[in-house]
Amino acid sequence: MKLYDFEVLKDGVVISTSHAIALPDLAAAWPMIAAMAKTVDEPRGRIRVTDEAGGIVILTGVATARRYADVDLAA
Repeated sequence: MKLYDFEVLKDGVVISTSHAIALPDLAAAWPMIAAMAKTVDEPRGRIRVTDEAGGIVILTGVATARRYADVDLAA
């Protein structure tokens, strides 16, 4: 398992964060991103996921994450 940090950004400033979340792989980050997007009232905000080295591995908009949070990709 690798550790990831999740941050919600507004105009480049971190307004919410979850540190050291252990995930089996990066794909497992998307349900957490979707859940964060539903609770954040920053439609122009961004959600950034960084790895243990501090590198950005996912950067997405809150509105985009909300839009696709309930999409069933298996259908």
